[in-house]
Amino acid sequence: MGKPLIVGRKEFAKLFDVAPTSVSDRWVPRGLLRYEDAAIVSGKPYWPGGLAAAFQTPTGRATLNETVLAQLMEAQGARALPRTKEDLPALVGYQEYAALFDVTQEHIAGAMKKQSEILAPVDYVMEGPGASKLWLLETVLGHAETTLRVSRQDRWALQKDVAKALLEKQYEGPGSRIVARGAKAQVGKS
Repeated sequence: MGKPLIVGRKEFAKLFDVAPTSVSDRWVPRGLLRYEDAAIVSGKPYWPGGLAAAFQTPTGRATLNETVLAQLMEAQGARALPRTKEDLPALVGYQEYAALFDVTQEHIAGAMKKQSEILAPVDYVMEGPGASKLWLLETVLGHAETTLRVSRQDRWALQKDVAKALLEKQYEGPGSRIVARGAKAQVGKS
């Protein structure tokens, strides 16, 4: 299988010409779309492109924008439309990258800002301001020798147990769950 298309909340919404809030505030709560069908990377859901392309609402109001689908495929260099999260390769965001090398997310963000060769080339840049950067685990592990060579003071150390958990899709560390944000996160807190 070639590189898969993955869609976050913003890409999903763009595919159907709706606001991103339709995905998280309407479709998910109504059970039309499930977080359980998404890979959770750095606390955000990413659905397989094939699942998104086949999405339908019971009323049929959501119509796939084929032009946007083609644009997303091209932008991501995607060649495959997997239908299930099990068909996706292991994905890595800032939180998983930090756990893989036993550093902080600030180390990852700083290296990204400096465009340091300590990080592997990004595989996915997702939509919107503050766009999420994602890597295929395969890319990160393939770059690990360079990461370790470039790191200063031997601060970065590959955590093989984290790599194994990510590869086996058993990772339960930082970023493996969706964390409530905004006003909804404050409900019930004093």
